[in-house]
Amino acid sequence: MVTVVALGCGKGQLTLEGAKAIERADKVFVKTALTDTYDYFNDKGIDNVPLDFIYENSQDFDDLDKSIVDYLAKQDDGSNIAYCVNGSGCDDRSVIALSKARDIKIIPSVSAGTAGNKPSVANISISAYELVNMRGFNYDTRLSLSITDLDNVFIAGEVKLVLQNILGDEEKILFNKKEIPVYELDRQSEYDYSTVVGILPKKLVEKSRFNFADLCEIMKILRGDGGCQWDRAQTHESIRENAIEEAYELVDAINNQDLDNMIEESGDLMLQSVFHCAIAEDCAEFNTEDVLSAICRKLIDRHTHIFGDVVANTLEEALKAWDAAKAKEKKYSSVSDKIDKIAKSLPALLRAYKVQKAVAKTGFEFENFEQVISKIDEEKQELLRAKTPDELEDEGGDLLIAVVNALRWKGVDPEVALSRSIEKFSRRYKYVEDHCDGDMKSKDMDTLNALWEEAKIATEN
Repeated sequence: MVTVVALGCGKGQLTLEGAKAIERADKVFVKTALTDTYDYFNDKGIDNVPLDFIYENSQDFDDLDKSIVDYLAKQDDGSNIAYCVNGSGCDDRSVIALSKARDIKIIPSVSAGTAGNKPSVANISISAYELVNMRGFNYDTRLSLSITDLDNVFIAGEVKLVLQNILGDEEKILFNKKEIPVYELDRQSEYDYSTVVGILPKKLVEKSRFNFADLCEIMKILRGDGGCQWDRAQTHESIRENAIEEAYELVDAINNQDLDNMIEESGDLMLQSVFHCAIAEDCAEFNTEDVLSAICRKLIDRHTHIFGDVVANTLEEALKAWDAAKAKEKKYSSVSDKIDKIAKSLPALLRAYKVQKAVAKTGFEFENFEQVISKIDEEKQELLRAKTPDELEDEGGDLLIAVVNALRWKGVDPEVALSRSIEKFSRRYKYVEDHCDGDMKSKDMDTLNALWEEAKIATEN
């Protein structure tokens, strides 16, 4: 049996129950002898084995935890073992690892976050080691945060990188009880088991860095009592076109490789989603948590090759797994069902592209590219023979679909291709216009064609 005895965060914080457990133990192991809590063992003359040698031989803290668990398992011959750690006991990484491997008893003491000489700011408390191992750690900065276990400069540096992303370089934090900017977190003179970083909440208008919770709060303020009259008046229908506009502006920024504009337009597009959530919440339709839950559930359920037991080692296998999971989720009974659910508000070229991709997966497809090009020629001739407006519309649409199909065969997105050609045409036209001295109508077609040929070369780069 292993009894975990928490020693607290300083000399004299060992509980009476903990002291009795150490006295009854046949073997006593102490995680580290490099703190003042270890004075208890020297003062009482208690035989013990410090495990600092494991610390020194470990590659990282995960390795340290595993090595301590393995070492204690080898010492367990049925005798009564006391394993002594600093802090409360419950928040020690090695204790958490030990609890997963075997049954243990914990005799708690004072945690670093509640120690009298440390900043008392914690709405949330987390170990530095847990923080840096979490993917994309973030928290609601409207709450206070305590980060414990900053026992060396290296872990302080890792925590600094996380906090710089959340708070910025210059944001003031508490290092024990001393106020320092975030960038100085790994520049302090001392770190030990009891070091705690405290972060206090700030008002919205005082922040330099924001997170998703801040965006939601701002939207609630704008639509709340005393908020912005325009924001309060909006409905799903009144702002629905904004999402399309912002999406295209983001695409423009991507095409232009404009990172600053990508940041702005990504934010504008995100705002549209939050705006709809705020409207829906006011109408008791749904809320932000419903939307986030739905998208997270979708990502987990459709990535069966990541979160399930499906094997996908290539891009093609991953897409196949996604499609299979999506079909199961949507309960498609046919490809026609899938086609019917392609958004009709999509641009026509993109919708045609999606329809053709769905149909092609069923085998309803040309055998080779020559047949694809032949279909374009066929549709072109039918367009030439068309006479009425309805016939021209029908045959023109058929020709466009045939061209979209040809691009799909070559792996080209028709929306991207057409947008690129429009930009190219616009640049060339501007060149011609600029070289006509503002009077294009007076120029004959030979002159304009010659200028157009010049524009192809002049505007190529």
